[in-house]
Amino acid sequence: MDAKAFGRYEVRQPIGDGAMGRVYRGFDPLVRRPVAIKTVKSEYLTKDTREEYLRRFRREAQAAGSLSHHNIVGIYDVGADYIVMEHVDGITLDGLLRQRTVLSLDEAMRLLVPLADALDYAHRAGVVHRDIKPGNIMVQPDGRPKLMDFGVARLEASAITTEGVFFGSPSYMAPEQILSHEVTARADIFSLGVVAYEMLTGTRPFRGDTITSIMYRVVNEPVPPPTSFNLALPERCDEVFRRALDKKPEERFASASAFVAALGGSEQALDPAAWPPLPVVEAELARSMAAVETQELGGAQSGSAVRRRRRRARLVAAAAVALLAAEVAWLRGTAPARSPAPPAAVPAPQAPAPPAPGLRIETEPAGASVWIDDAQTAAAPVTVDGLRPGPHRVRVAREGFAPAELSLHLTEGQPPPPLRFVLVPLDAPLLVHSMPAGATVRVDGRLLGITPLQDLSLSPGRHELRLDIPGFDAHVQMVSASPGQPLNVRARLRPLETRPALLPQSRALAGEVTEWGSAVLPPRRLSGNPPVYPDAARRLGLSGSVKVELTVMETGEPRDLRVLESAGALLDQAVLSALRSWRFVPASKDGVRVRARWQYRQTFAPAG
Repeated sequence: MDAKAFGRYEVRQPIGDGAMGRVYRGFDPLVRRPVAIKTVKSEYLTKDTREEYLRRFRREAQAAGSLSHHNIVGIYDVGADYIVMEHVDGITLDGLLRQRTVLSLDEAMRLLVPLADALDYAHRAGVVHRDIKPGNIMVQPDGRPKLMDFGVARLEASAITTEGVFFGSPSYMAPEQILSHEVTARADIFSLGVVAYEMLTGTRPFRGDTITSIMYRVVNEPVPPPTSFNLALPERCDEVFRRALDKKPEERFASASAFVAALGGSEQALDPAAWPPLPVVEAELARSMAAVETQELGGAQSGSAVRRRRRRARLVAAAAVALLAAEVAWLRGTAPARSPAPPAAVPAPQAPAPPAPGLRIETEPAGASVWIDDAQTAAAPVTVDGLRPGPHRVRVAREGFAPAELSLHLTEGQPPPPLRFVLVPLDAPLLVHSMPAGATVRVDGRLLGITPLQDLSLSPGRHELRLDIPGFDAHVQMVSASPGQPLNVRARLRPLETRPALLPQSRALAGEVTEWGSAVLPPRRLSGNPPVYPDAARRLGLSGSVKVELTVMETGEPRDLRVLESAGALLDQAVLSALRSWRFVPASKDGVRVRARWQYRQTFAPAG
């Protein structure tokens, strides 16, 4: 049952219901003004988590309350379990884009310039938003935008959640947010870049049918050039968005205003007077209100009833107080509607739930055989229908490539995540160069050709490589081929007449990978955290084992990381991300630091 008041603030109308809270239109009798009241949903808090969450709720709200900017929704008061905020009329950018789809560059800049100024102001004050998205941007009737939900997004993203629910907006999240790395102001710049991309192209840069596929693309795939969707955009936009949406925070723009200035083409672009007003906003707001009003009326009404309905329509249109947009809660694999549906006079009958789609399995390269629970299906890409809820094991294999396998748990009523496997070649690419060129190349006594040689491959294991040129000493070298790991052999042959009396036998050629032996001390891990089981994988019940091979350089840095045994893109990426940050005591041979190959295996399994 809804509350009648919070402290001195009267509740007039419930107008928003989100992931972790509810929003009401309220009234402050002391200063006689309308307000927005945001509260915490107690049903998501346990006895053990309630006190800590509410303490952080108040702390974050107080930090956001220190912000005073004409393009940020202000916070008036903080109670034990509620926040009182500025009430703003208008339409969310989310609602505007539903009706307009694409804005011109001039219209977008009219919104982006003040939004960037508001973000930079917050960042200078040490406040990071963490959930920039169209649903958290209000466009007022005069075209001025306002940012909402400062200090709240962080709480919702870290709250204790029910099983199978993901809090946040993965389409707009920066890679470091998805990977649970340190979040800085540049995460907000990434999110603002996604919003601007959607404004100018009508589509989000990282799309997918499920949370898993969206998160994979955000973390791994480059941003498509926006000019491929909107030919009217200047060519500079491609490079601007490539930088704004770079996977590495340090490669992005240093500030939101720097990003927007580059998008506009110059520093002068940051002058609000340089861009025309948005005359469409009042019309779009009126259209939204009329649509709600028409659905609510459901036919002819009395004059007083119409006036009451219109007042309710205005409350719905005042989306600034809907500080938890519907996109905040993503059920596993299913994105909710972009805004709450208006109330209807008579509830419509519920349609039967459609059957869950099949399990989509893709491999790179395509054509791999697929087994599910030891039963072979068609070759990938394939969609497997009719799988029962519960645990399943998926295995893919193709000749010449290492097989991959993982386990997952399917939940009744929830669509399964798509699985994508990147298969690792079993053979090792071989490149051979010699000085001078023209040497014959034999591997294990078999003639392969004359240097320089490319586009060859070796099966895994140790091989004898021999290079010969008449008048030169033969070059003989033992090499070890690892699955999919390129072998680049460079040999300098010595003329017979300058052959020294004694050749050093204990030194490897510069830049070569040293083979294991009794004279080689292996590398040792010096620092770095172990891979973390991704939250998304935990929610989906994914399990599997990932095996990675890498080169430990003479400096102790890891290079040339390659997955030998895959457990799917999500688990593979968790291991690769961790290993890239590790540092080693390098291998040594005869007291000299050398490069060496090193392997690591990580097994993931849900707790319990």
